[in-house]
Amino acid sequence: MSDPILIDLKALAEQAQHLAGQIRLSEMDERVSRHEFLAERQTPVSFTLQGGCDKRQRLYLDLSVSAQLSLVCQRCMQPLPFALNEQAHIVLFDSEEALDEAMAAEEELEGMLPEAQLDVGMLVEEQILMALPYAPCHESCHSDQLDAVNQDRPNPFAALAALKSGR
Repeated sequence: MSDPILIDLKALAEQAQHLAGQIRLSEMDERVSRHEFLAERQTPVSFTLQGGCDKRQRLYLDLSVSAQLSLVCQRCMQPLPFALNEQAHIVLFDSEEALDEAMAAEEELEGMLPEAQLDVGMLVEEQILMALPYAPCHESCHSDQLDAVNQDRPNPFAALAALKSGR
């Protein structure tokens, strides 16, 4: 794992600072670096983090994460290209109560409590994990095998139709 990129979230947002960089998958936490769907672990992941204050006077962070990943197709076990382009708008709250209240009022809101020292890599890792497909599969693998299964199996309702017409 690489050296952490520690930042003060509140200061970054208050000063509307911009941070950009790259982290290789192999330098991330085991949850990402050893993920079973990754075919290539040396891929660099680019990120940008922009702080600011919205019209409600709430501090926020805009996080953008992008990479061209190579995943393992879960049908043929061959590499599968996957374009990772994730954006997150994270609102910072001073208290757990304010966070809970805002999250209840706005379903789509992403919020968190600011930490004095937070590793940017952790935010990037979370975006990657949320973006990975449940079961990566080539389009051709998916449809060809489903078609083959559907052709080989008789319609289970065909027997009911025969019973109904036999009366």
